[in-house]
Amino acid sequence: MANRRLRTSIKSEEAQEESDINEEIDEDNEEFEETDNYKSKVETGSELQKRILVQTSITLRFYFFHMLVKYTRKTALLRRTRGFFPHSLWLPQAKWPSLIHDRYASQARHAHTSYTKDALKTGISNVKENIKEGVKKDLTAWKFVKWIGAGLVTSTGLVLFDLSFASWYNRQNESILLHAFEHGSCPEPDVMEEQLIHREVVIEKLRRIFKPISDHSSYHIVIGNHGTGKTTVVRQCARDVGKGVIYVDVPPVLDNFIDNLAKAIGYSFKEYVSFTESFKRKILGNSESAEQPRFFRVLDAFERGARKYKANNERKPPVLILDNISKLGQENVKLLKDLQDIAKLYADQRSCIIVFVSSEGTVPRMMMQRSSWSRAEKKPIVIEDLTSKEAFTYLHSKLGIEKKVTNQLIQLLGGRIRDLKEYGNMINRGETFEEVRKIVLGVVNHNFHQARMMKGERNHVIGKVIVQELVKNEKIHFDTFIQLVNNEQIADELLQANVFSYNPESSIVTFQSRATEVFVRESPEFSVSW
Repeated sequence: MANRRLRTSIKSEEAQEESDINEEIDEDNEEFEETDNYKSKVETGSELQKRILVQTSITLRFYFFHMLVKYTRKTALLRRTRGFFPHSLWLPQAKWPSLIHDRYASQARHAHTSYTKDALKTGISNVKENIKEGVKKDLTAWKFVKWIGAGLVTSTGLVLFDLSFASWYNRQNESILLHAFEHGSCPEPDVMEEQLIHREVVIEKLRRIFKPISDHSSYHIVIGNHGTGKTTVVRQCARDVGKGVIYVDVPPVLDNFIDNLAKAIGYSFKEYVSFTESFKRKILGNSESAEQPRFFRVLDAFERGARKYKANNERKPPVLILDNISKLGQENVKLLKDLQDIAKLYADQRSCIIVFVSSEGTVPRMMMQRSSWSRAEKKPIVIEDLTSKEAFTYLHSKLGIEKKVTNQLIQLLGGRIRDLKEYGNMINRGETFEEVRKIVLGVVNHNFHQARMMKGERNHVIGKVIVQELVKNEKIHFDTFIQLVNNEQIADELLQANVFSYNPESSIVTFQSRATEVFVRESPEFSVSW
């Protein structure tokens, strides 16, 4: 009875342990078959053989479990945890036939089985803990990798967006730049359309310059006295031609000139530099674009536009008009020289034609005396006063002044369009001709004082000689003018004072205007009977 109770207890213990193991294995989706119940009877020889077969079956099951652990994909992690299993869980090494003659075979079998199952349970528990730890580590690693990956993706996206936006922004700037060249850039004439005088002869000369042939290789100068309508006729022709003509008014201050040129070609100094490019420039120490002087930046932009325009238009260079450069003769000679050198460079490269527009006087002479004049068109375009017929048409037809007053104004002012407009408008506002005449001669008197030519002033004697020659001959050669003055500095001073006019095309010196001649003839200080 004691043996029976012992076997029953062993059987119950085995069943409970088997059940616990199966539950553990079920969690990993691997099931083990239930172990065979051993009979509680006293073993006989044949029954012992059967028991050996059962034990062999159990051994094979352990082997099968080992193979599952090794080859099943779902439990691949178990292979890395093999070291956690006791050696007894591996392929059993016990030789069961040696227990046949052992009278304690039953206890030995039970001890081995119990030990093996305890080991299996312990191993599975270790495996589960290891899996949990591995999963935690894998999750931590995955989170880290995921964070790194998300950061890389985000960074890459931002870099690509930054580069794309910078490329798009700068392409837009280049597109605006090219648009200015393709369609021209010139303001409207400062005269109302109904008051414009179409000076066909002058416009035809300008049109030949503004529509150059391929590989044109010189720059030009357009000259005319103050008030002859240079700016008006140049703008008028530039807008008629349109394509490839860029007009810029040149103030004596460099920064203002830079702004005017940038505005004319649609260039923005707010260039967008991507963070990547900015970082590269800092690493390489190359920040030249941002720190480069504005003058060279705008010139570089102009040259890019000129090259693209020429490439797209049968190698015909664009035209850059620089108006009112006579202001630079007194206030910024360096800028004048730089612009002339640039004009020569562009002519050498055949990349662009620069047209200088200047009043007669010292500036054209200064330009002719420099080596850069070698690339200039040797025959300047001279814009003269209106003819008597054109002046009459303007005053009578355009301004609506009666014929008598129109003729009186022409005798006083000649064909100087600026004076005709200014004093013609005064007539229309109700001023009489006598009042206008007094105002005009007062302005001329002021010009003589600026030239220090009135009685008692330092240039009076020299000025008197020149005036006498001009009253006799109406004009003198420039060489004669220099001989009479005999002082280059005084000669420049006289030419800048709006008393005399120098035509570089013909090298002739005349009175600056008809009103100046009238003033001299009526002034007792400058009468021929001195």
